Amino acid sequence: MAGRLGKPRRHRMSNEMTTKTLNCSASTLRFADLPTRIAVAADAGFGGIGLRVTDYLDANMADGQIRDLLDQHGLRVLELEHNWDWALGEDPAEEAMLTFADRIGARHLNVPMFAAHPLADLVESFGALCDRAAGHGVLVGFEFLPYSQVRTLREVWEIVSAADRPNGGITIDLWHWFRSGARPEELADIPASIITTVQLCDVLPEPRPDMTDEARHHRQLPGHGAGDTLGVLRALRDNGMTAPVSVEVFSDELDVRPPAETARRAFDAGVAVLERAGYTAPSWTTTREEAR
Repeated sequence: MAGRLGKPRRHRMSNEMTTKTLNCSASTLRFADLPTRIAVAADAGFGGIGLRVTDYLDANMADGQIRDLLDQHGLRVLELEHNWDWALGEDPAEEAMLTFADRIGARHLNVPMFAAHPLADLVESFGALCDRAAGHGVLVGFEFLPYSQVRTLREVWEIVSAADRPNGGITIDLWHWFRSGARPEELADIPASIITTVQLCDVLPEPRPDMTDEARHHRQLPGHGAGDTLGVLRALRDNGMTAPVSVEVFSDELDVRPPAETARRAFDAGVAVLERAGYTAPSWTTTREEAR
C-alpha cells in the first residue's frame, strides 16, 4: 500500500465481504454535499454511509429523493448522529433522525454525552432514549470519548449494562479507544452483542496538546498511525463481535482532497486492516430493509 501522500493501491474485497459490509462514516466526507457523498462512497466500494442530522436537514432534498439516490447507488444508511443532550428527553434532532429511519431507513444512532450529568443519572436517560428509538426499530450505540462526560469503555459499559435495553449498546471508535487508554482485556466482561458498531481510524504517534482538536482535525487513516489497530480488531474478533464496521477519519489533510480520492483512500485503508486482522465485516439491515 502506498504511503500517506501517494496514490493508494486498490484492494479487492474478499468473498466474505459483500456490498453490505464496510461503511463510510459521516465525518470522513464531512464537507461533501449529500449527492456527492453518496456517489463517491459507492464508487469507492462502500456498502453504506453514516450521516449527521444536519446532513439530512440541510440537503434540501425530499425524503423520497434521498431514498431513490441511495437505491440508485446501492447504498444504505448505517448510522445517524447526533442528539447532543438526550438526557433531557426527545429534541428536534432526535425527532429528525427517527423520522429519517422511518422514511428512508437506518440501523442505529450514535450518541455521545457532553453535558454535565452524573453518570448514575444517565442510566435512566439512556434507557428512555433506547425505548424511544425501539419504537422505530432503531438501535442505539453509546459512544465513549475521553474528552466527554462518559470517557472510558468501563464507564459506558456501566451505563449500558445498568440500562439493560435490548437495542442499547456501545459504539467503539478506535481513536477514542486509543486515547482513552482502553485495553483489549477489558472486552472480556462485555458481551459481544453489546457492541453496536466499530469505527476505524488511527492516532498520531504522540498526542497533541488539545485532545478535542486532535480528534476532530488530525486523525489518521486506519493502519496509517501509531495505534494497535490490528490488536484491537483481533480482540474484538476473538470476543465474538459481529457488529458492522465503518471508517471514520476526521482529517484536515483529507478534507482538502477531492471527495472521490478521500473515499477511495478510506475504503482501501479500511479493507486492508480488516484483512490483515482476519476480521470479516458482517452484513447488516436497516429499519426499511424489507420495504426497499
